Amino acid sequence: MLTAMKTDTPIKSVVNLVNPPLIPKGRIGRFVYEQEIGQGSVGIVYLFRDPLIGRKVAIKVLNPQLPADKRQLFEKHFIQEARAAGRLNHPNIVTVYDADKSGDLLFIVMEYLEGKELSTMLSEGHQFSYRQIADLISRIASALDYAHEHGVIHRDIKPANIFISDKGAPKVLDFGIASASRQLSDADATLDYDTLLGRRLLGTPNYMSPEQAKSAAVDARSDIFSLGVVLYQLLCGQLPFKANDIPGLLRAIAHDSVIPPQEIKSDVPLRLARIAAKALSKKPADRYQLASDMARDLNRFVEKERTERIIAKIQQPEQNKTGFSKERRATPPSQLGRRHIGLVLAAILVVSPVLWMTLKSLNKSPLAESTQAAEISPNQVAASDASASIPGAVIAEPQQSTKTEAASISTSMPEESGPSRPTAAENKVDNSTKLSNTKAAAVIRKSEPTVSSTGTVSIAVSPWGEVFVDGHSKGVAPPLTKLKLSLGKHKIEMKNGDDNYAVNIEVNTEKEIKLSHRF
Repeated sequence: MLTAMKTDTPIKSVVNLVNPPLIPKGRIGRFVYEQEIGQGSVGIVYLFRDPLIGRKVAIKVLNPQLPADKRQLFEKHFIQEARAAGRLNHPNIVTVYDADKSGDLLFIVMEYLEGKELSTMLSEGHQFSYRQIADLISRIASALDYAHEHGVIHRDIKPANIFISDKGAPKVLDFGIASASRQLSDADATLDYDTLLGRRLLGTPNYMSPEQAKSAAVDARSDIFSLGVVLYQLLCGQLPFKANDIPGLLRAIAHDSVIPPQEIKSDVPLRLARIAAKALSKKPADRYQLASDMARDLNRFVEKERTERIIAKIQQPEQNKTGFSKERRATPPSQLGRRHIGLVLAAILVVSPVLWMTLKSLNKSPLAESTQAAEISPNQVAASDASASIPGAVIAEPQQSTKTEAASISTSMPEESGPSRPTAAENKVDNSTKLSNTKAAAVIRKSEPTVSSTGTVSIAVSPWGEVFVDGHSKGVAPPLTKLKLSLGKHKIEMKNGDDNYAVNIEVNTEKEIKLSHRF
């Protein structure tokens, strides 16, 4: 558990400072002392309780042990911090409640947070995903953009000044050297290195911008460079600039090129590497001109990564308890059509030999039956053929002629002993039978069912959307671009998070239906 107020040096006991002369009766104003949190070179941070509303607060007190010749300078920057942070109200900036002076005690009352500084998390080996890194830096960039709009430049962005709450929300801390409307004097900007760096008044060396390293005038783009250093460190696990001493480090910051993140860690996303490279440009004009621009690019990466995860999750088939995909429970319409066609063709192959054998038997029947077959009307042949083309249909036998017709035919023919030779009537029957066979084959060919027709529906969704047809998910567009649907009416739905778009269409084979929607 830490406070929003951080320190740059290891925490150590300052019991000798917490005594009645420093904090009379354990109070500062109405706030009741509870414990020390930590201390730095300038201030000491304590945990107090506000008895009026029962709220815990962090109180930063200017170290009373500072040398007298330095105290006045530090008091100026201490008050500067209160003024700078006190007028900022942003969810990612620590909130300042009050600032006052009680006797010789100068203090700032700030919100108390539970969590850890980013520097502590890194030293403990905490690993962030690339999505978490982008989200974290984008929020800090938004906080800096807000501060810049209110004329406040932080000037000391670094992991020690970024606090991560227990809920994962970042808070920008310590505006102690912030420049509110360029209120720092030229004398402050030309202090010697011992004062600048040893006291950390005008920036921590590793995170300084080239302008700071050259002691030149700075603007909001200096904070963007420092934030780029933090981003680079999170991506690569190391700082972009290194040297054996402070002068060498300042020269590297001002002049040396940065090693591309992919050369250090090959899996660093290219988009994040480009964002870091732009933020770390030596010339301010080549960097992001606004922190909000940097936040926008980081948010785009987060959104794209989120979309890709959703698509991957949707496209991965869900497994049921038996280990089979749910996709096997429902047969697509196109597969149903192919199955029906196969059944019809199989039935035709079974029925056709039966029809052929029946017609062949007519050829070998007695003369009276042959004559009857020859006298069957074309309508009867067609009806018989049609029934043969239907799977499972029974072929009707030719109706028997009356006895009178049979007698008249038989009496008209001379009786012969031995094998009979084909007569004109028999030839006529044979020809009629062949003709019937030809017609039957033609009817069978004509009656064969055609392949079930489907229509095409083109899908264009921006940026993405899950597509449903008649309540069933068909995938995500993109990459889904076309649907093959059975003919008839369908309901098409596209869903993007809580957004929903629905339309009713009628599919036909004449033209392709095109659907497009932007969420």
